[in-house]
Amino acid sequence: MLSPPSSHITTTRVVVRPNDMDADRNVNNAVYFDYFYQARLEHLRRLGVYDAENPLYANLLALAENTCRYLAPAYYGDVLILWTATHAVGTSSFQLVYHVWREHDEQLIALGHSVQVWLGETKQSTPLPSGIRQALTAALYPELPKPSDYQHKSQA
Repeated sequence: MLSPPSSHITTTRVVVRPNDMDADRNVNNAVYFDYFYQARLEHLRRLGVYDAENPLYANLLALAENTCRYLAPAYYGDVLILWTATHAVGTSSFQLVYHVWREHDEQLIALGHSVQVWLGETKQSTPLPSGIRQALTAALYPELPKPSDYQHKSQA
């Protein structure tokens, strides 16, 4: 069983569905961003930064950047374990990092990174509210590398 190296990491379990696959019968590259979205919401909810049932949380975040580095394929029926960690907190934005593991062989198959910008009532970038900043800062775990920091074994 994959255990994250820190309690600051949120674990999300995803089962690959038939509609996640492309013509090559592996998970389509764009679907990983859906997985990241699900993991992001679970991470933010766990930290108390997001509450889907509270209308005050509607449209408070804009996704400024979203990247994925693919390391190995996933197939229909695979169980994927996503680790999500808060990587950095800025004035009006924060960064999350995602690691996607295939459960049955515990292989790291993808890495992701996203930048979220906090929006004010005018839908413009605004400083993070102090409670949100505190929750994100308390959960910082920059040790989980971003895709750009990761060197694949074949590149070593």
